[in-house]
Amino acid sequence: MVDTRDQGLAPDTPPLGTPSAGEAFAPGDLRERIAAFDWAATPLGARATWSLALVFAVDMIVASRFPSALRWGPEMVLIYNDAYAPMLGERHPYVLGKTFAEAPPTSAADSEGPERAILAGASGGTVIEDLFLTTIQPDGSVTDGYFNIRLSPMPDATAPSGVGGVLIALTDVTRRVQAEQALRASEERYQLALRAASGVGTWDWDILADKVYADARYARFHNVDPERAVGGLPLADFSKALHPDDFARLLKSGRTHLRTTNDFDEEYRLIQADGSIRWVQTRGKVERDARGWAVRHRGVMVDITDRKRIEHALEAAEADLRIAVDGAGLGRWDHNPQTGERYWDKRCREIYGLPEGMIENPLDAFERLVHPDDLPALMDAIRAAMDPAGDNTINREYRVRRDNDGALRWIETFGRAFFQDGLCVRFVGVVSDVTERKEAEADQVLREATMALALDAGNVGTWDYDVRKRQLRWSERGYGMFGMALGADVGLDDFYAAMHPDDREAVRAALLASMDPVRRADIDVEYRTVGRDDAKERWISAKGRGFFDDAGKPARVVGATVDITDRKRAELHLRLLVNELNHRVKNSLATIQAIAAQTFHAARSLPQAQEAFSARIVALAEAHDLLTRENWEGADLLDLLGRLEDLHGGAERFATEGGSVRLSPRMALSLSMALHELATNAVKYGALSLTTGQVRIAWTVVPGGPHPRLVLTWTETGGPPVSPPSRRGFGSRLIERGLAAELSGVAHIDFRPDGVVCRIEAALDG
Repeated sequence: MVDTRDQGLAPDTPPLGTPSAGEAFAPGDLRERIAAFDWAATPLGARATWSLALVFAVDMIVASRFPSALRWGPEMVLIYNDAYAPMLGERHPYVLGKTFAEAPPTSAADSEGPERAILAGASGGTVIEDLFLTTIQPDGSVTDGYFNIRLSPMPDATAPSGVGGVLIALTDVTRRVQAEQALRASEERYQLALRAASGVGTWDWDILADKVYADARYARFHNVDPERAVGGLPLADFSKALHPDDFARLLKSGRTHLRTTNDFDEEYRLIQADGSIRWVQTRGKVERDARGWAVRHRGVMVDITDRKRIEHALEAAEADLRIAVDGAGLGRWDHNPQTGERYWDKRCREIYGLPEGMIENPLDAFERLVHPDDLPALMDAIRAAMDPAGDNTINREYRVRRDNDGALRWIETFGRAFFQDGLCVRFVGVVSDVTERKEAEADQVLREATMALALDAGNVGTWDYDVRKRQLRWSERGYGMFGMALGADVGLDDFYAAMHPDDREAVRAALLASMDPVRRADIDVEYRTVGRDDAKERWISAKGRGFFDDAGKPARVVGATVDITDRKRAELHLRLLVNELNHRVKNSLATIQAIAAQTFHAARSLPQAQEAFSARIVALAEAHDLLTRENWEGADLLDLLGRLEDLHGGAERFATEGGSVRLSPRMALSLSMALHELATNAVKYGALSLTTGQVRIAWTVVPGGPHPRLVLTWTETGGPPVSPPSRRGFGSRLIERGLAAELSGVAHIDFRPDGVVCRIEAALDG
């Protein structure tokens, strides 16, 4: 079947509001208003006198679900559809049929000049992108959004210029713009590193050194050796590739950015090595020092040649309905469920990757290309739209596998079904490729998920201070770090109140420096908090940065905090350990010095002195080893005696009576040296010098006074007869004088005939 709808309207096409045989449209509010309107009172005249082009154009916009309007004739009389009415707010329906002079637009877009240029045949159309509009819905609700407005010529052979009117088509790009805004906000907030990807180049210009460091993609676009670009080259080496027509503009713009602003966003052309021209878009940020001087300029470059090619093609598009709709980036489809006839325009075929001309059964092609996971829900939505009991519209997003290259693309479709006698006689709509927007949304979700995982892994809390409202928002971990209940209202005063008094001024100074428009210093401080609810003291490490509005005034300060209490405690513990180690080393050296001085004297031969000195050092080392195993927190008397038995004949030579007693490090060292001296003397001269001899060690803990006291008795039996020595040696002096002084106690050695008896008494706190 041959589709004849693009061949023009038949001469007997009925005027708007008069359905032809076999076809009818469900009348909307504007359809009825237009049909009943007194057009004879307008410059357009009665509807019976309208040209076929005007009749067709009005039928087209009224049937469309998308916001569409016409400005027709030299006076630019306004006609619009139901979807366009919310854009007019309270001016609807007053402006219907009004001339431009009677009802000019109230939006920020200046459209009169471009529209008159189109009517005069001097322009093939124009586009106003990302225009912010507030719309009033039929239920009275107010909605803000962003729209692309495309002004396209509508052909009319009866008009002097061949153009009868201007088609005003609005495309809602709110989700794309909001996704882009969210992505930019995320990048500024967390200062994520620029990621190189296909078609993107990055640069970093050290302004003071005039060195541009660029990746390979950026270098190749500027005809610069990539290897040299990594090491940095003067800006002039890269500027050689600039198109002469763009050089002066970029030079002026660049100087302005370096002097007055921080953000850089420009589009320009580059001449490639093969002579071809590529369009690029660059976005960057200027970094300033404390004086406000620009020191670095970093950013990304994107190849927008294809986008520019499309834009130029749209500007030069032919003045007919097909190109006007095509210029909106939409593909049109039309389906008659009663006859099975389907129509896809050129743009629609391109979106699906289908060739021009006849194709297989369109329904089969459609179902074959839609992703299997999305097809059931999409078909259900189509059936629901064609159900007279439903709202007769469809708005779905789904994936397709493009026919020509197999690429997976996201498609969004809008459509409306029209009925006659309860039967759907026409189902029309448009499709658009929204892959980039979906990828941007997915990338935003991934970025936020990645950031959340990073914050979880690092046990990091985040905070956001609204300077104007003096309102402080914390993440869940942030509340915990300040010892506050989750969700409690907090302000800057609460923040300072929860801070240790000694740290407040330093933190206050860091926060003020971050909000200084000139300094714009990063926050990097450590401070203590005292929990408002739990009264616990914590150490916090905070990093942050201030953000400023267009006037240079501070708007927000955002950052992250980490609880470093354990680290601070570890540092303090380490300092204590080092100090303790220094003290113990000095004491050990003093002990060794005393042992050496008392051992190496003229009354003893050198071999004897060496043997005695070695034995005493071994005893000291054994005591140190025992304390080391206990982290120098003390030792048990039973463990100390066990080491003594191992060194001096074994457990069978000793009889011990007493329970477990915990000794301080100082007491353990002193008592170990004293027992070693007693054991050494017993091995040489006393009970341990004979196989029949034995040493009995008995002890008890006596309460009383500020601290309990240890009373230990050393008794030798079964050895040779003992007579008191003619002089006191080092061992006796160590026990009776040194031990008593060191342990705040008393010690006495009794040289009885049947064996040496030594009694030691010392306070247990050492």
